Amino acid sequence: MLLSLPADVSLHVFAYLSLHDLSQVRVAARAVDQFFHTHEDSIYHQAAIYHRFVRPQTALEDAVILERNCLEGVRDWKELCRRRTVLEKNWDGHGYVQEGGYQPSEDTVLNFVIDEQERTAISLSRHGGLVVCALEDNRLLWALSKEYVGTHRFDFSEGFLVCKAKHAGLEIWRRASDVEPDAPIVFSRGRPVTTPLQHPSVSAIRDFQLQAAALAPMSKRSTHGQFLPHAYIDAGDVGAVRLFRINFPLLAYIGFTGSSKVTVVDVGSGETLWNVRLGEGRLLGMPPRFTLPPANDRIPMDLDISKEHICVCMYTFMVVLRLPKHCTSDHLHAGANEVESGPPDMLVLGEMDSPAARQTDACLLTPVAEGSSRTTWSSITNSSPVVATLRGRDAFERFHVTPPSEAAQKANMHALVPLNGPAVRTGYVSARFSPDGSHVAAATAFGILYIAWDFARVESGTMFSDITEHLFLEEPIRDISWDAHLRRLAVRTAWEDVYIITLNPNYHAFRVDLPEAGFKESPTQLRGASAMRLRDFSNHDQVGRAREQGVAFNGIHMTRTVLWLVWDVGLLAHAVAKRERATNGMGGREPKTTGTGMGSICFLDFTYGL
Repeated sequence: MLLSLPADVSLHVFAYLSLHDLSQVRVAARAVDQFFHTHEDSIYHQAAIYHRFVRPQTALEDAVILERNCLEGVRDWKELCRRRTVLEKNWDGHGYVQEGGYQPSEDTVLNFVIDEQERTAISLSRHGGLVVCALEDNRLLWALSKEYVGTHRFDFSEGFLVCKAKHAGLEIWRRASDVEPDAPIVFSRGRPVTTPLQHPSVSAIRDFQLQAAALAPMSKRSTHGQFLPHAYIDAGDVGAVRLFRINFPLLAYIGFTGSSKVTVVDVGSGETLWNVRLGEGRLLGMPPRFTLPPANDRIPMDLDISKEHICVCMYTFMVVLRLPKHCTSDHLHAGANEVESGPPDMLVLGEMDSPAARQTDACLLTPVAEGSSRTTWSSITNSSPVVATLRGRDAFERFHVTPPSEAAQKANMHALVPLNGPAVRTGYVSARFSPDGSHVAAATAFGILYIAWDFARVESGTMFSDITEHLFLEEPIRDISWDAHLRRLAVRTAWEDVYIITLNPNYHAFRVDLPEAGFKESPTQLRGASAMRLRDFSNHDQVGRAREQGVAFNGIHMTRTVLWLVWDVGLLAHAVAKRERATNGMGGREPKTTGTGMGSICFLDFTYGL
């Protein structure tokens, strides 16, 4: 009946079917299968749109470029649909995952980032020293000595690496492969970036940077993983730099002196674009009776910057500022001397209630009972990463996010830390913008995760209380990663539990029995969300050992295909072996934990089956 219609009408009908429905229809009759063969590309292109793998009007070549980590080599829409389905189901815990880690070096990794373009890991150790290693075999490619780079953090964006110098400033280094003659031209606010910056620029590189570059170990045959000095930002006006964050082409930093002042710099030219002091503009988003704490009680805890906003996370409140137009404009005439009409509006997220009161109306995590299955564990060489392949049900403990009305009846509502200070001390410790810059998440020392949806509405009079949801994790939160997935973020607690929180699990419409929804204007994204706790990286029995060594494992980074974090490879191997013994019914005395006592870069790879 369907095939008796014109082909374009039949294709229009197929556009409303899911991949599951298409697979059922295809085997219904030989004529239908032949129709699929003839129009396969059109049918699966529409399926990719139906499941929100791509937007309408997106060409296959563009889709492959945007998702090259998981779609490399894809030549038709059918294969794109297959790979994206496998990847999403792996992330949702319904498929397989590979977890492992690199053999530790001589010291614990303190901070790291993953350069996906170069396939390298850039890390800073506890005793100082910045190293770049190849992901395939952990081979050293480039380094700066611990005498040159201390234990301060660093940041990275689109080939530019920023670290704290020992001369009260910030150093900007650039990926060497991007400076080669045949490399594509990179633009910063409409101007081509030239490396290094030379005099008379106030941000010209310094002699000590050239000396460090000359002493850095490197291969003469390739620039893979290497960096070159690009600029030096003199921050002498604020003393030592306290916090900084790069999101190319912009860099923001806060100093120890005058911690209410934020400076924004153009990474390409080194120009200072904006200096702003917190507390001088209109306060939006909170009731009129809310007031900011005194200046000496404003302790900066974290800093983030998107293409249009800055977020400063203070211990008692969080403030979002819109960047002035000359910071985001590509016009060449826009400069640092452009004067705004007045101080910027402050979008402030604070609390009128105590953390204990907020816990009573926050969403909670309710465990989902699941069985276990058999796993494998294999180690190749001392340099290659050890890898275990296991089902999602073994890698994760699954939770439903319970709405506040139900959570209040089940929870044991007590603050994690006694409140000895003022009536309202929210305890913010970290904040991150969503990948598209539209939403913001903030974590507190009292175990509450705040997520404000489409926060720019506050500029039009909306209150933060109307657009913010809360999730109580029952543990102090230490870190948030909201790097690559709009609807997924990773959270790490002070007790070493790591959660992957999936907003709107049926976003790709894999299940017809669940509602599909995008990001709505009302704050209901957490209701219906799911969460997964990493079993082999979140064992309370292992926390004590890490604390005995005086090390808290810091660092978590999420890409489109991998969740990266710092953990003890020895403890990971022990956790996998322990579960395998239990699955195989092997009794007897449990083997002694053989942790290394050092944190190295570990991972959960969700590309299995692609």
